[in-house]
Amino acid sequence: MQELDLFPAGDADDDALTLAHYAERAYLDYAVSVVKGRALPDVRDGQKPVQRRILHAMNEMGLGPAAKPVKSARVVGDVLGKFHPHGDVAAYEALVRMAQSFTLRYPLIDGQGNFGSRDGDGAAAMRYTEARLTPFARLLLDEIDEGTVDFVPNYDGSTAEPAVLPARLPMVLLNGASGIAVGMATEIPPHNLREVAAAAIAVLKDPRIGVDALLELVPGPDFPGGGQVISSPAEIRDVYASGRGSIKVRARHAVEDLARGQWQLVVTELPHGVSAQKVLEEIEELTNPKVRPGKKSLTPEQLQLKQAVLAVLDTVRDESGKDAPVRLVFEPRTSRIEQHELLRVLRAHTSLESSVPANLVSIGIDGRPRQKSLPAILSEWCEFRVATVTRRTGHRLAKVGERIHILEGRQLVLLNLDEVIRIIRESDEPKAALVAAFALTERQADDILEIRLRQLARLEAIRIEQELAQLRTEQASLEALLASPAAMRRQVVREIEADAKQYGDARRTLIEQAERTTVEVRVAQEPVTVIVSEKGWVRARQGHGHDASQFGYKAGDAAYGAFEVTTTDQLYAIATNGRVYSVPVSQLPPARGDGAPITSFVDLEPGTRIDHAFAAPAQAGVLLATSGGTGLLCQAADLAGRTRQGKSFLAVDDGDLPLRPALFAPGMNRVLCVSVEGKALVFGVDELKVLKNGGRGVILMGLDPKDALRQALVFGDGGVRVRGAGRGGKPVDRVFGAGALQAWAGSRARKGRFLEPRVREAMLEAGG
Repeated sequence: MQELDLFPAGDADDDALTLAHYAERAYLDYAVSVVKGRALPDVRDGQKPVQRRILHAMNEMGLGPAAKPVKSARVVGDVLGKFHPHGDVAAYEALVRMAQSFTLRYPLIDGQGNFGSRDGDGAAAMRYTEARLTPFARLLLDEIDEGTVDFVPNYDGSTAEPAVLPARLPMVLLNGASGIAVGMATEIPPHNLREVAAAAIAVLKDPRIGVDALLELVPGPDFPGGGQVISSPAEIRDVYASGRGSIKVRARHAVEDLARGQWQLVVTELPHGVSAQKVLEEIEELTNPKVRPGKKSLTPEQLQLKQAVLAVLDTVRDESGKDAPVRLVFEPRTSRIEQHELLRVLRAHTSLESSVPANLVSIGIDGRPRQKSLPAILSEWCEFRVATVTRRTGHRLAKVGERIHILEGRQLVLLNLDEVIRIIRESDEPKAALVAAFALTERQADDILEIRLRQLARLEAIRIEQELAQLRTEQASLEALLASPAAMRRQVVREIEADAKQYGDARRTLIEQAERTTVEVRVAQEPVTVIVSEKGWVRARQGHGHDASQFGYKAGDAAYGAFEVTTTDQLYAIATNGRVYSVPVSQLPPARGDGAPITSFVDLEPGTRIDHAFAAPAQAGVLLATSGGTGLLCQAADLAGRTRQGKSFLAVDDGDLPLRPALFAPGMNRVLCVSVEGKALVFGVDELKVLKNGGRGVILMGLDPKDALRQALVFGDGGVRVRGAGRGGKPVDRVFGAGALQAWAGSRARKGRFLEPRVREAMLEAGG
């Protein structure tokens, strides 16, 4: 087999390219191509390349609003053949999206046939559907032949396509955009045309206008499906000031009274991106839950949710149709159920209340993708629009000047008609003769030679005079417009006002602040003892004061701890990576059996395990430490998470493990740290940091290279009980009073001294 020499002899070393450098360069080229050529919209016309090419191709095909629609396959074929050499499926999907009134606030394509539904039904094949442009699309295309934008060669150089469309309004805000590029993504919500137009006018009049003034004109998104925005004005402001965040939305509803005191809840508008089918599937999952993968039975959480929903809901129907795009009917279990109670349960556990992400990333005038604030987007678009109108005015001025030039030549001919005729009849080269005789330009001479005889009539001279007068007036007006930037901005403002009047409509989405719905299951506050085994099995026994030695465990298992709390408290579990999981004590199994493993209540990250667990009231103090000698203080409530995935809290270095948490109450103000080798250090609890959001904390105790921290405990006047192995393996069980422990007192981060008697692998327990 012949060997392939990538670097033949004689090639310079400078031509060599390592695989790493080649891969880096190739991936960067790919990333730039995806960002600029596929996934992100342009701030100037709000379109991605495929959308822009579809609109331009349809405009070239003459598929205006008044034209007869043609098969979508014909449009897609034209787009692929001339401008967009990619898959036909992707191009058709983009065309379909631009025709869906439930996806775009202002559809750009008028689709005939099945173009899908808000429930996720796909569109019919492109050979069945037909398409043409909507009147609204004229805002993007009307000025394309007036010198407003640059044209660039298409992929094979056979024709040209516009680099950007001359948008007369900020389309990037009106219809929004959604896309995932390489290393960045965009999620721009749609807005109301009248509001955005007013904001653009405000920016043109005052380029330094701030986000607060703009939000008085654009209070928030305006989704095609309506709904209600419940985010506070401060939250909405943060989104538009930074260009990133989320907006909380909820469905709108009505209550319909029926006979005999019955009633039903009817949802007529859904949050953006939520379908009736999705809501029905969520309710089915709540009322008829499936056993999760890896589990043998339904979790307590699933059973609790099922009971909560079935307690208030009887049936749900989807009555959406032609007359009502969205009509979801919810019938309560009985007419005595409070309306707000049914609403609260549905909103809390389904997508009737959700969040819409906002990530205002677009490609700017400079060609660079950036996350932009609302003022930045409008400022860049206004700059583009002023430049566009300036180019259009210059283009029109050139056309007017050319027409004046032609008419002046014709006027000269009519004044010397006999002489012109004689020259044309007698000259071998009449064009050159006319230029020499009347000081005409070649363009004027060509026009005279091509003129028709009927245009030499006496009435034609009058028409030429009138047209020249009109053109010279227009020429002066255009020159004055180009000479005055202020006048140019006023012209742009007038055009925006005219478009807003013609295409504007009323807001569909209600913006009204409301609290996010949460449903708390009412739990009676009763005393319980939470029993945790060494292998992570947990159960709850009613009452306090039980003899811990009487608790039974599975074979091979033993006691880890018993915690006297109430049913309204939480069980906290700490994994080897420092992640903390919380489980309501009310969800724990009773103590009749061996209980259930903690892992059945949480979703552990792969490669981790639960090392420690404890139950405590929310206000209890907690000292968390690692075997590496670092630790922090917090309250138990700080450890509570909202989901089964828990929350990252304690920073644990490679090779270290979290230690047994130490609970403490007010009045316990000293910390005892004991290492594996038996060294001890006592210092004040005020030397530690309280970190409510977690972290690494501070160094508790200095450690020798082969030593590690065994346990850290907070104690008070009752001292500490120390158990472990002494010299020769002899068991040690001793209570050190608070005064006796002063012998090991020092500052935090010191190495400490050995306990006397020597104790290895000590276990600490706060005294009474």
